[in-house]
Amino acid sequence: MKRFFILALAAALFTSCSDNNAVETVAPETTSQAKLTFDSKVGTADFALNKDFTVGTKTYNFKKLRYWVSNISFIDSKGVEYKVPNSYYLIEEVGELDLTGTLNDNKTTYPARKRETIDLKDIPAGDYKSVKFSIGVDSKYNDNLSLGAGELTIANGMSNIAWMWHSSYIFSSVGGTVKEGAETKTFTTETGLNANYKTLTIDLASPANFASTKEVVLNVDVTKVFEGIDLIKNPTINAMSAPLMSTVAANYATKAIAFGTTVK
Repeated sequence: MKRFFILALAAALFTSCSDNNAVETVAPETTSQAKLTFDSKVGTADFALNKDFTVGTKTYNFKKLRYWVSNISFIDSKGVEYKVPNSYYLIEEVGELDLTGTLNDNKTTYPARKRETIDLKDIPAGDYKSVKFSIGVDSKYNDNLSLGAGELTIANGMSNIAWMWHSSYIFSSVGGTVKEGAETKTFTTETGLNANYKTLTIDLASPANFASTKEVVLNVDVTKVFEGIDLIKNPTINAMSAPLMSTVAANYATKAIAFGTTVK
């Protein structure tokens, strides 16, 4: 019995030492980089500033296109969602903007800029079937402009201190001229306020594995932003025309951006 006890004790000590000295190996999680592009269109034509586009009975000439894309995530084939941290990006195509008076009385100029592509880093490996994001800024940051995340800033003219006495971000802003027959109007269509923060999920044309997929392209038909609205009769849309602004926000979520995808 004593011999059996000694052998058992020796075996236990050997096992304990072996476990303590063992090196635990964990396979590193691979990550990748990719681009998410919002390719602006008018119908099937490439969007451009200062160019006439005729759609139906109306001819549009755009001077600016700006909107916030926020809280991006990718959903894999198992339904698991990867949320891109601090994802607040301004998609825009604008000429030089005079922002004097928005921050102070000094001359402030925002440079001409075209930005359709977001560069994303450290995306976990996996086969992603959908992309999810929002148009606008969620209430945490929209209700407190002093908070910062991603590209959020009041220095680019995408904030407003006059909407219903509530300082907040402008979620989207499209402007230019629209002509129908002999009548031409200068229009500005803006969205904002928490009720118009919209989230949408778009299924990709084919699964994206960012080890090989380098770009996901979403087509955006700009004129669908105005669907159901007569810009000749309603050339100015903002918080003072809340029902129309709500229609525009819904159009972003259900019509304009859900216009097709490409995985490259």
